[in-house]
Amino acid sequence: MKDLYLRFADADEMRAQLIEAGFAVDEEQGILYHPDICLDVVGIITTNIGEGESLEYIAEPGYHVNLRVINDDLDLSPLDEFAVSPKTPTRVWA
Repeated sequence: MKDLYLRFADADEMRAQLIEAGFAVDEEQGILYHPDICLDVVGIITTNIGEGESLEYIAEPGYHVNLRVINDDLDLSPLDEFAVSPKTPTRVWA
């Protein structure tokens, strides 16, 4: 089992790349799924700067997704170019 943190340009690129990597679409519910991968769509991540009345939120670049890969034999190399290694991930698997 391994965890992957991915960053795409936007939701459309995420969807296209995950489908190309073997995810299927449940048209009835409109969700992506894979029998050997857990998907956590984080989306746009914001960071706050300043304090009090000067508090602002800044969007981090990209559209973010976390994968927990159950089957280590899967070839997910097409997603390598989207992999990131955050120092402090916004969300992690428990």
